[in-house]
Amino acid sequence: MVGIGLYPIFGRPFVIYLGVLTLASFFLTAVFGFSYYRGWLKFKWHPTMVVISFILAMLMTFIGLSLHKPLVGTLGILALFSFIIASLIGFGIHQRKFSLQFKWHPGLVIFAFIFAVLHGVVGVLTFS
Repeated sequence: MVGIGLYPIFGRPFVIYLGVLTLASFFLTAVFGFSYYRGWLKFKWHPTMVVISFILAMLMTFIGLSLHKPLVGTLGILALFSFIIASLIGFGIHQRKFSLQFKWHPGLVIFAFIFAVLHGVVGVLTFS
């Protein structure tokens, strides 16, 4: 896995491109969720993007853990767990299993994005 993560593409390691793709996927998921909340899109696109984003995040996690960079890995795991908790809360709200107000879900997503951006910045500085 280390060889895949550090494989250079246009002078940068593959793991950087995968990280940007994963963050963009989570951002698009959030946009689709907001669009559904506003009534602009159908709900089926939001859960589809959640699955795609988590597949990318799990791939990123396995590759990232093999690179043995503790700070980058810790921030990445915090971001991933924050997104997992946010998605579980979102699923519970959609299934009407939680009586939480809707504002907790996007608030946690924003918190997860902060971790993800910090993870990305530290990762780019580490691997560049």
